[in-house]
Amino acid sequence: MKSKTRRWLKIGVAVAVAAVIAVIIYFTSFYHADVLKIENGKVKGIKPTWLVGQSSEDGGDAYVKLADVSAPKDYKADSSAADPDGDPITTFFLFRGKDTEKNPGEVLVTPERITLKEASAMDGASPCGILATDTKDAEGQEEKTSCVLVREKKDGEQAVSLYLASPYQDACIGVHVSMPETSTEDEAVALAQAAAAKVTPGKQMSPLAADFKLNFLDDNRWTYLLNGLIVTLEITLAAVVIGVVIGILVATVRSTWDQNSENMRKGAGKTILGCLNSVCKFYLTVIRGTPVVIQLMIMYYIIFASSRNGVLIAMLAFGINSGAYVAEIIRGGIMSVDRGQLEAGRSLGFNYVQTMRHIIIPQAMKSVLPALANEFIVLLKETSVSGYVAVKDLTKGGDIIRGVTYSAFMPLIAVALIYLVMVMFFTRLVGKLERRLRASDH
Repeated sequence: MKSKTRRWLKIGVAVAVAAVIAVIIYFTSFYHADVLKIENGKVKGIKPTWLVGQSSEDGGDAYVKLADVSAPKDYKADSSAADPDGDPITTFFLFRGKDTEKNPGEVLVTPERITLKEASAMDGASPCGILATDTKDAEGQEEKTSCVLVREKKDGEQAVSLYLASPYQDACIGVHVSMPETSTEDEAVALAQAAAAKVTPGKQMSPLAADFKLNFLDDNRWTYLLNGLIVTLEITLAAVVIGVVIGILVATVRSTWDQNSENMRKGAGKTILGCLNSVCKFYLTVIRGTPVVIQLMIMYYIIFASSRNGVLIAMLAFGINSGAYVAEIIRGGIMSVDRGQLEAGRSLGFNYVQTMRHIIIPQAMKSVLPALANEFIVLLKETSVSGYVAVKDLTKGGDIIRGVTYSAFMPLIAVALIYLVMVMFFTRLVGKLERRLRASDH
């Protein structure tokens, strides 16, 4: 009963932690904009990064992509057509009063190829916010502005313009209000602030969320990690099979020589076994004495230089490398089996090969199975160097994303987390296997 309680408690804690993480991610992934207000000559509720847009780099027209655009109360909005690529990029918005007698005047919202510093130098301009571009006040002191309000009389109309900060260099948002001269300046400012509030996006992705989108969602870049993970598992599983086969053969030769060389009569059998033992010792010395990445590159660029099947070559290279370590693990297991088991097999009429096959090796494998499972985990991580021979494994997938986005944090952390999760999963399986084996001994 206690074990069930503990299990449900763990599940509850895991769910709670997941919920907290989800809430944190949600509330940190977006900035929520406030309605733009001008109070005492200062703008409230505006940040430059909220105004999403771009300006052309060739010195041509500036244009800004706006979100959540709607007309002020009692006004209607008209916008220009979409750009040739089909994106909803708007070159201007024009707000007109629905009832020209009741709500005279109109508002033009357009990107401006000027900086706020240049706007603040206009006649009748006054800074009306904090942030963005450096300007100087009447006393020559440096100050920051996010909005410049320009008052002017033009063609018998009351004209007011708001220049709002944009995240793009040499471009800002212009909100130009034209009303009859009979209107008050306060009415023009109120209409300008209402229109400016309507072109401020309701929410904008945070840098963390934008980085995640850039690295994984844009152009389906997450598929690099998925395809790389599949290749990594394929190489690892194939290498384990090759390594176990080589390890059993080498361990059998080495243990046979160690146990029987002194009692064997001189002849062809002893000579052949001695030669095989020497070959196995040379193999173990070379493979365990050189880095796996060098072995991989020798296999790819020298031994199989005519082939470009990097995945198959990686399977073979890692399998040969793993075989050396598996051989010593299995040899230790064979040597740990009581010698009386060998004598018992011989007394039952088995020859040496049959005794090893049916009695010794099964017992040895049972004792070394946890160590072999740990070798699989080590091999899983070692395959991360496959990218040296143009194999698009998990690590290479993350590196491709990094090369495309010039952002290293997200893809590399994602690769590390995937490896960590896989290692934790297989480590847990190894732990269960060890407990099962211990239970079967009683």
